[in-house]
Amino acid sequence: MSASAKLPPFDPADPLGIDDLLEPEDLAIRDTVRNWAADRVLPYVAEWYETGELPGIRDLARELGGIGALGMSLSGYGCAGASAVQYGLACLELEAADSGIRSLVSVQGSLAMYAIHRFGSEGQKQ
Repeated sequence: MSASAKLPPFDPADPLGIDDLLEPEDLAIRDTVRNWAADRVLPYVAEWYETGELPGIRDLARELGGIGALGMSLSGYGCAGASAVQYGLACLELEAADSGIRSLVSVQGSLAMYAIHRFGSEGQKQ
């Protein structure tokens, strides 16, 4: 790099400049999940930890489905058909808030929904 070349401004929220490598849709998915986690997980996660309970888990799961996070790498049947990068970004944001919520999403999508998507009957898929 020449002495006259300028480095891009440093962003402490993105120190490696990863955002510059992402497509607008990737960023939109990441931001949707980040905002959901900030609103629905972060304010409560310490209490959930202290009590050892996660009240309203079914509501949270429905909300995760509503934002496209459940089965997001699958296509059809109401699933988002997201790329591996988009799925990874969503899981990164959920993990940053609470590993249990991220586990809910990954287990539901990979163990439950994938098996139905791949091996289930049409009736089961519906």
